[in-house]
Amino acid sequence: MKSLLFLIVLLLPVRLMAQDCLGMPLKAGMGYEMQSFSAKDKPNGRMTYLVKDVRKEAGATVVEIEFQSFDEKDKSRQAPSRIKYTCTGNELVADLSGLAMGANQQTFKDSEMKIKANKLAYPRTLTSGQTLADGEMDADFYTNGQLMMEMSMRVTNRTVGPKESLTVPAGTFEINKVSADMEMKNRVMGIGIPASLKTVSYRAANQLFDIRAETYNKNGKLMGYTVLSKIY
Repeated sequence: MKSLLFLIVLLLPVRLMAQDCLGMPLKAGMGYEMQSFSAKDKPNGRMTYLVKDVRKEAGATVVEIEFQSFDEKDKSRQAPSRIKYTCTGNELVADLSGLAMGANQQTFKDSEMKIKANKLAYPRTLTSGQTLADGEMDADFYTNGQLMMEMSMRVTNRTVGPKESLTVPAGTFEINKVSADMEMKNRVMGIGIPASLKTVSYRAANQLFDIRAETYNKNGKLMGYTVLSKIY
């Protein structure tokens, strides 16, 4: 039996072993949970992120993650979707297409999504006063060849605040606040639905996801927030 177990270990694919992503050891099977709250601190759901694959591609580390969202009754809001992060050595680049597809899966469940722009990046090191590059995502949704919806998102004015300590259910972290403006527009059958938001992300150097994230309306009123609740 011991010999058999040893042989199985030897035959495990290399990608199951932890790989480095900007100093973060990641491997398939790792998971993260975020809890979401209203502006009045009322729990209204949670989100899970399960690492499905970590591999090397063209000198970069690619991390594929399964995302799922649950409501306040712990009922799944949508089918799981995929997110991809790429660690280039100098920055962490998020692929937002999986979130876009997941958010619109029920409305356009038989649709095809075509990505035109898709990038939100964080540098390896955050410094107080630093200005980060804009993020963007543009996607079109087609059903039977007909354009049904255009989705556009711009994240601008991304500025980094000073380092501070933050405690959440998952632990205590040294973080930098990243404040930004977000412009979103969904155009459905030619009718535009715009939204202007402000966001604050609390980023730690050794974590893939935000430790805390806050969303405000264009007038600066808090709409809701999420906190990192579990790392497993």
